[in-house]
Amino acid sequence: MPISRKPIEIPPEVARQFAAKMRLFHAERDQLKRDEIAADTRHLLLQHMPKGAKLRLADVIELFKLMG
Repeated sequence: MPISRKPIEIPPEVARQFAAKMRLFHAERDQLKRDEIAADTRHLLLQHMPKGAKLRLADVIELFKLMG
């Protein structure tokens, strides 16, 4: 039986911040700065995830790549 998870509810302002950070990530050519943007975004998203949820930096980078 698949595990059912409640969808994460992200406030509209946080979603806008995520989109802005994604645009910055794609515009940035310096890898270190791209990683910093992704780390900042990870922290932002973790604030709205259930306690104990895990989100790796690689997950955020993959999200950016998939959505960009």
